[in-house]
Amino acid sequence: MALAVLAAMLTGCGGEPAGHANGDSLEGHESATPLTLSAEQVRVAIPSGGSLPEGWIGGSWASKPQVDEGAKAAKECGPDTQTSCAGLTAYGHRSVETKENAESTGKGAPVHFHVYSFDTAENAGVAFKGLAANKRKQASKGGSAPAPLTISAGADETDAFSEDVSGEYSVEVMMRVGGVVVYLNGYNLNRSDFSAAPL
Repeated sequence: MALAVLAAMLTGCGGEPAGHANGDSLEGHESATPLTLSAEQVRVAIPSGGSLPEGWIGGSWASKPQVDEGAKAAKECGPDTQTSCAGLTAYGHRSVETKENAESTGKGAPVHFHVYSFDTAENAGVAFKGLAANKRKQASKGGSAPAPLTISAGADETDAFSEDVSGEYSVEVMMRVGGVVVYLNGYNLNRSDFSAAPL
């Protein structure tokens, strides 16, 4: 689903695609016109109910896409990235969770989506680095060493890792495409959830 989010951003939301005409990966190839998204485009980029894979439903936290601008967006971005979030234009989020777990135990295995749009790729890059550093710092306090994950999403920058605590998996995925930063985190995942999760 993360790939679907990025594809929507690149081809449907930001106007001209940020990639190259020949389909090359964006890794190491910044677009001449970095991708930026308006608040409404951020809303469209976040997966809606109709785009969820089978077995996944809206989560208990932000079950539908929510988008903020201005001070409300900065209030969410600042603690996540530990930066001033200079140039932030919009922030959107929603959560999904496994339907089977939610119905049988009242506790699903949630995956949270966060999309931060900035006015420039440079400002997004500062926020991305702050986000990655902050999440890794938090993970290092969890008692187990984070295990690196390899993510192939055609992004300008990526960082991803997982943790295994008593058989439950926590996954953190961060990507930057032009002026847009995407952060996904899932937790309370067992092995079968982890393999099927929309990450």
